[in-house]
Amino acid sequence: MSSPEFCIADNNHNVEHPAEETVPPVLGQRSTRQRKLIYDILKSSNDHLSVEDLYRRARDIDSRVSLSTVYRTISLLKEASLVDELIFEDDRRCYEFKRGNGYQHHHIRCLSCGNIIEFQTDYARRLRDKVAEEMGFSVESLKIDVAGYCEACATR
Repeated sequence: MSSPEFCIADNNHNVEHPAEETVPPVLGQRSTRQRKLIYDILKSSNDHLSVEDLYRRARDIDSRVSLSTVYRTISLLKEASLVDELIFEDDRRCYEFKRGNGYQHHHIRCLSCGNIIEFQTDYARRLRDKVAEEMGFSVESLKIDVAGYCEACATR
């Protein structure tokens, strides 16, 4: 049995914005520089961003970005299945850009500091297969979200 691989999200807030890159079609006819900026921040980030985090990062680059533009852009990106919305038990919502190639990961979240750690494990595939075999259920998605206290917070 192999152990899960863990990777901590990169907290690099630097975002490059190539001028010649085309605007994603999902942003529609009202595709603005601000929507493109929000798209770029999400796409280039390894963090799990709340709307407020996304808003702050966008405002650091362009002070004209409004909170309502962030909400509308997130909604468009969710409808186009380009971002995943993570909803935690305290109703906190975070967003991350979907990765291609069937990359599937799960999350561990510290209840004290809020840090989110991604991990991959074979347990999820085995559980999905077992549910399909024993219950005849066709599983479309399976998410493992673990909540607890990281080592640093647990020792405080």
